[in-house]
Amino acid sequence: MPGNPSSRPGREPVQLTRSPAGSSVRRRIRVTNLYATPWHAPDGTANGDLPSYLGLGRLERYYRLSADQLPRVLQRADLETNGLKFRRWEHADRVTGARIWLFRLPSGQIVAALSLDTCGELIDTIDLLEDCYYGDVLIGDRSVEEHTHAMAAQLGADGSSDHGFLPERHQIVFDHDPAPDDCEDLVQRLIYRADLPYRKKYSAIRYPAELNRRPGWLTAVGPYVSVVCGHQDYVENAVFASAVHGVAAAAQLRAIRHAAYADVRLFRNLEGEAGTQARRRTLERISDQLGDLELELSYSVEACADLGLLIPSLRVESFHDALYESMGLAGKAVTAGRMLARLGSAIGAELTAIESIERRADDNRRVRYAVAVGFVSAVAIPASLILAFLSIQAPQVNRNWSMFSHHYLGVYLTIAVVIILSAAVSLALYVQQRREAQHHRTLAERPRWIPHPEDPDA
Repeated sequence: MPGNPSSRPGREPVQLTRSPAGSSVRRRIRVTNLYATPWHAPDGTANGDLPSYLGLGRLERYYRLSADQLPRVLQRADLETNGLKFRRWEHADRVTGARIWLFRLPSGQIVAALSLDTCGELIDTIDLLEDCYYGDVLIGDRSVEEHTHAMAAQLGADGSSDHGFLPERHQIVFDHDPAPDDCEDLVQRLIYRADLPYRKKYSAIRYPAELNRRPGWLTAVGPYVSVVCGHQDYVENAVFASAVHGVAAAAQLRAIRHAAYADVRLFRNLEGEAGTQARRRTLERISDQLGDLELELSYSVEACADLGLLIPSLRVESFHDALYESMGLAGKAVTAGRMLARLGSAIGAELTAIESIERRADDNRRVRYAVAVGFVSAVAIPASLILAFLSIQAPQVNRNWSMFSHHYLGVYLTIAVVIILSAAVSLALYVQQRREAQHHRTLAERPRWIPHPEDPDA
């Protein structure tokens, strides 16, 4: 099976046995499971673009034109079907084909996919979906996560200390045959992975209009599972590629949110930093990372939401929009953007406060320098005058008297008073500045979300 979910053009396609809607003939079903991973691959490691591995028909040209903005294939490996084991699903003998895909997104993130071809009824895939979603699938003696990690490690992916998949994942049930009659109840059981009755008005399932327009077409999109029936091969492949984008965007959004919370914790601990220089360096580090997060949010999440700009296909765009809406990525991206914007505003306010503190410290330093210079002048100038007076040839200067004679006591007392007054003024200014600095430090250390008792609006 060289392609997923359908074969490449130019090669013999898989002949699916079509059966009338609602018949008991076993259907050829493909279950594709997409998993976000914590691994990243360096640029240039991808083997090829999507059209080199997937049959995209008339859309191939557009996928090639926008290859730098779409996922690229790192590796595709076929699996031995007799080596697959499942925890809940009891029909492992029905698996006719299996393969693992590794995709590299433009951000460097790796998304893994496990695709299984089975024979049977759609309702029989519920336990298979449950096993694949939670990774309860063994490939030989290793779990699907360990097997996939080993493949990524061979490609030089970093972040390889974590062998598990991330929480973001999506499953697609492909049925090439037309949709069964009155299959709404069957669809909700597949998407919710439960054979239980439900009330339609409380369902989160989306039915894209363009993918349900004709008789026999069915596409139902849920947050974690989608069902696609009765569509051409190239549409199924385009849906597969779209889901890769959606899973990667969800993982990037969660990573951005975690990084933003880590920056907020650093910001809240700023008061423990000793000195404004250390606080300024911490804020610069947070601000630099904040810029990277905003760039990733824009190009790895928000830009991916509009696939119609890259692939002009109503059906592909309809599925992509329904997937993003079902996963709630647009609203979550807006929330993350507000978080980053407000953190940026808080950083700007903190930097302004630090500049004010540093400016006030410079002013105090200039005052101390002026007082010190004035003190030296108050001491040096009178002493210089006295020494100059004692060294001149004048009748008032008696060469028989020492400079320490009590005859000059009045002059010395006058100089001492001037020196004491200067020292008292300098000490008073220093004490006042220390009190002001302590007062501002106390105000800065209080929690920002608690109004100060002296505030008039408190």
